Amino acid sequence: MSTRLDLALRELADAAADTSTFGDPDTSATVLTVHRLAGRVRRRRAARGAGTAAVAASVAGAAALVVPQLTQDVTPAGDPDADPGACRSAVTRIPSGPKEELGVELGYQSVSPPRIDTAADGQDLGTWQGSSADLVVSISQIPEAGVGATRLRLMLTEEGVVVGAAQELMSVTPTTTGEVLRTQLGDTVASAADPPAVYPLEDAEDRWWQTAETSTGALRVAQNTTLGFTACDGSGQLPPGTYQLYATTVDAVGIARGAAGPWDLEIVQDDPTRHQLPDGFPDEVPLVDGRLVAAHRHGAGWAAEIVSPGQDRAAVATALLAEAARDADDTGTSARSALSPPYDALSSGTPVALPGWSVRAVASQTPGGELSVVYVLMPQG
Repeated sequence: MSTRLDLALRELADAAADTSTFGDPDTSATVLTVHRLAGRVRRRRAARGAGTAAVAASVAGAAALVVPQLTQDVTPAGDPDADPGACRSAVTRIPSGPKEELGVELGYQSVSPPRIDTAADGQDLGTWQGSSADLVVSISQIPEAGVGATRLRLMLTEEGVVVGAAQELMSVTPTTTGEVLRTQLGDTVASAADPPAVYPLEDAEDRWWQTAETSTGALRVAQNTTLGFTACDGSGQLPPGTYQLYATTVDAVGIARGAAGPWDLEIVQDDPTRHQLPDGFPDEVPLVDGRLVAAHRHGAGWAAEIVSPGQDRAAVATALLAEAARDADDTGTSARSALSPPYDALSSGTPVALPGWSVRAVASQTPGGELSVVYVLMPQG
């Protein structure tokens, strides 16, 4: 037996000492989680070269024989010294026994109204070009164990290891859906079949309540939250790729308890590219990264459309325009931008003043259903 394979099997044997229903052979969730994560590990490792793929296949085959004996999932170990739920820890180390069930549903903000689902329904969280994702969250159950779950933590993982995280303060006191509908959303008649109560995130100026539907049409009330894409090890922005997002709670003494997920989330490049534009198209108008569909005269101005995959494509496009407007303002070559400082990039569809032009960027779709950004440029004095 090779040293590499021997070490891999030893790690699997050592994992049996941990306790987590992620790997409890008596739970149906174990089989699904093992196959899902082990499959992702195999796919990612296969892309790294034929030699690595051969070794990974051998380990995966050996692991399949011992899965019924494990009490932990088949994933890379991560940093064994990291606390469960912390940076570089294996997500399967989070306690998730019977008294630590967690009910979390996630969706993303660019859908109107937002659509949320449990991870078991196959919901993914879209593709994002910027430095963060605008999510919505509904929390219907928190763990009974521990000393009061006081924070919701969202964890971006790669091959089962935490590489990015964000957390929000939350209340341990549930709020009824009917109360939220009446007091927060102005619905004076609450539904007779109210959805589950929610554990709200702490109020903030940039947070709001909203209604959301599941794929089955069930009503939920949810709050918005932002997930940044900064690596938790201090190395900067996470590179492009597909990540898995998990949720957990952190109790008053700092222990992570309960787990929900995974949801897939894709990060793509947002670097602007130089498009092959027709003669006369204003050079001072920066365009979002993607594939140019069309650019042509539109009355006295211009129109352009670019295929761009991000759910946040309009916000990214507007941010590029606002940055150009700010730079023009700093050099005194332009009138003040229609966006007031700090040039709110979330106001998609708001015109931005650039030298000689008023520019609007709006999220759209091509006739073939591809996500796109449409630009409308109108001349201004």
